[in-house]
Amino acid sequence: MSSEKTLTSAPVEPIVDKIAFEGPNTPDRGYTIRASYLKEPHAGDALIEIMHEGAVVRTFLFPAYKIYNLPAHFGEIVDSEIAKDDHGYRQAAWNGIGPV
Repeated sequence: MSSEKTLTSAPVEPIVDKIAFEGPNTPDRGYTIRASYLKEPHAGDALIEIMHEGAVVRTFLFPAYKIYNLPAHFGEIVDSEIAKDDHGYRQAAWNGIGPV
């Protein structure tokens, strides 16, 4: 029987490096968004915060290279928050190939 021990560690919480963007300047139906670049080991992702009237209502990680799709589809994201569906998020994450 092996005497090797398996080391496990707790997941590392993302640490914000810098804010990539916030907006829009005029909230869309009370909603705004903030995207932040992260430090290692999460540097390939960005922390996304969706706010309504200044309060965070949704937080998630998103591939850092795709964050500028979020403001382009922000109206659809707001529609999805109001409708309680994910269509706007799927549209922003879409790769352009296949169904949304």
